[in-house]
Amino acid sequence: MEILEKSHILILTPDIIHAWLLYNLSSKPIIDLLANISLIIIDEIHNYTGVFGSNSAYLFRRIQHLMYLLNASPQYISASATIAKPEIHLKNLLGIDFRIIGTDFDSSPRQEISIKLVKPLKNKDLLANLSDLMRYVAKNTNHKFITFVDSRKQTEYIASIISRISTNDKEDDDFGVNHLRELNILPYRAGYEENDRITIQERLTKGMLTGVVSTSALELGIDIPYLTLGVLLGVPHSATSLYQRIGRIARQSKGEVIIINTGDIYNESIFRNPKQLLNMPLSEGALYLKNPRIQYIHTLCLARHGGEHDQICTSINMDQISDFESSIDWPSGFMGLCRSERIGEIPTELQNMKAQAVDDPNHTFPLRDTDIQFRVKYKKGPHEEYKGSLSYGQLMREAYPGAIYYYTTKSYRVYRVRISSRIVEVRKEKKYMSKPSMIPTLVFPNLTLGNIFISQKYGDLIAAECNLQIREAIIGFQEFRGPNKINIKYPLNRSLGLYFDQSRFTRNYFTTGIILSHPIFNNPNVHCDIIANLLFEAFLMLIPFERRDIDFACDKFRANKGIIHKGDKFISIYDQVYGSLRLSGHILSESILEQTIEKAVDLSKHERNLNINRKTIMAIEKLLNSVSSAPSELSFENEGKLMIDMDRYAKVILPGSKGIDIGHNNEEFFVELVFFHPRMNGLAYTGRRLSQENPKYNDVKISIPISLLKEIPGESKIGLYDFETGELKEIE
Repeated sequence: MEILEKSHILILTPDIIHAWLLYNLSSKPIIDLLANISLIIIDEIHNYTGVFGSNSAYLFRRIQHLMYLLNASPQYISASATIAKPEIHLKNLLGIDFRIIGTDFDSSPRQEISIKLVKPLKNKDLLANLSDLMRYVAKNTNHKFITFVDSRKQTEYIASIISRISTNDKEDDDFGVNHLRELNILPYRAGYEENDRITIQERLTKGMLTGVVSTSALELGIDIPYLTLGVLLGVPHSATSLYQRIGRIARQSKGEVIIINTGDIYNESIFRNPKQLLNMPLSEGALYLKNPRIQYIHTLCLARHGGEHDQICTSINMDQISDFESSIDWPSGFMGLCRSERIGEIPTELQNMKAQAVDDPNHTFPLRDTDIQFRVKYKKGPHEEYKGSLSYGQLMREAYPGAIYYYTTKSYRVYRVRISSRIVEVRKEKKYMSKPSMIPTLVFPNLTLGNIFISQKYGDLIAAECNLQIREAIIGFQEFRGPNKINIKYPLNRSLGLYFDQSRFTRNYFTTGIILSHPIFNNPNVHCDIIANLLFEAFLMLIPFERRDIDFACDKFRANKGIIHKGDKFISIYDQVYGSLRLSGHILSESILEQTIEKAVDLSKHERNLNINRKTIMAIEKLLNSVSSAPSELSFENEGKLMIDMDRYAKVILPGSKGIDIGHNNEEFFVELVFFHPRMNGLAYTGRRLSQENPKYNDVKISIPISLLKEIPGESKIGLYDFETGELKEIE
């Protein structure tokens, strides 16, 4: 607080504002600060996109609301790399209008940069090739370099390979960080503990490192004047990202950039025609401000009893009325949610978030994810320390049960994952590598009334954007020990000190996406997975959203629904963000669908790595023929819809079927009984969760209110409970 009292200028990240500044609103120095702010500068606004940008849009409005109560009205200035439609992005981000000052006034330092496109040797692993290159640069040149990769695992693996070969790979003391002071090439990514992050940043900015391997975390925010070489593993997917990565190089002298072909569809396309580098689209300001989880995070922070609004009202002796009011330009639905929170009428699906937050939503929910967060804990004897944080989605890729998890080049074995407490327990392990064995992602489209945003038919092509349930499941993992590969299946062997006794490790989440269905997909010679991959790549070439926010899958319909037939195949491109950002839905806007399929046709004729057969190419061409026709509106409702007397009957999931327990981390719940439970004020289910599939839990039964169990579209068997007789009746 002393810093606030003595300073006229503060430099803060949104994360610090959310988790520290607004958390301590009862402090007089913070209230004085908010009451006297005259200028707010927001840098790098092109980075405010996806989940982080959408959360920040609410954070900035929370600050505006509090300053309005304190009669403060500051001026705003923003700075950005070149992005598409900056004035619209800023309006969405802050709810206020900006005047754009263009690139003619750009005065940032620039030096000449040469760009080389490189294809790696085919007889060697891509990451090994890259590691060889960086070791050569470090040993034989005077370059200081930065290498950009697209995943946290790649960052750690590459830096680990280099450290293993370049040094004796001495182990630190159990709780030391000597390697961060001694290694000349270090990794950098999100999710590091604060002290480790500061150590790496300090050595980097002072020119004490030969090189750093980074995710997009170093695309912005840190000025590194000593760098003369940039290595890009893969072509960036937008002009904005390309300019940002190149912009790290040659701040003081001439520089070089090497772009390495990863061999995927996108890279092969660019390398066939390198001039495309000059015509890549700018990144889109991807904000979605109607995500209910994002809205409720900020509802809890601002409008809960005793929250930020009440704290400011107390400080200025203003009445704290139940009917929450605000003069700020809030997105649709937010004010209603705030008022519901004040009177205790929160939707069932959000009640679990309220229970998680208790009185500390500012720390429970970070700005960079809508999903629950896990901490990685290393313990030896009485001593313990944390080795980073990660989301549920990252957990599925990096720290699932049995995985080898890397942190600042050091390897650890995941021996237990505690979902309820959000802790991943690890121990030291040799530098093996592991890869999850995943079964195909399952997609459950919800094609009922109120869950469909767009539904159209182009000839034989059905296209719809709707709510989805996604299920990802790991059934084991592959472990690589030098040239040897070991396949390990779940459940894990407890005698080895590994604690996971289920047949699969599963993540279920709710989102939105588009589904495409065509009779040609049912042809056994047509590979829908390849078509989905091509459409996904083509879409992101047209609109370069962040790949971590979108994914694709193939599946089959599990029930008849209007013109949909059980067993028909479909392709889905969907948001990977819990609750959705409605990014994938852009495919069905304007002429994007036709352009996407047209681009996919072109890619299919040049992409050799996918081994596309003629039938699959013809199938994509049929999609293009279909979409060239005028669309017609489409309904999935069956004729002769069953009328239900809701005073006598309740819709339930029948025994012998399953649903998703939204009150327990979206775990699958197997229903054994439906009954009336007076203490739960109505109907309840008795059954068991997926985590109880081990025979030792056979006698353990759990009862939950029916409001906490969500139907899995097409998989849950639905029926009616008769309140008068207590009988169950199956319905279609």
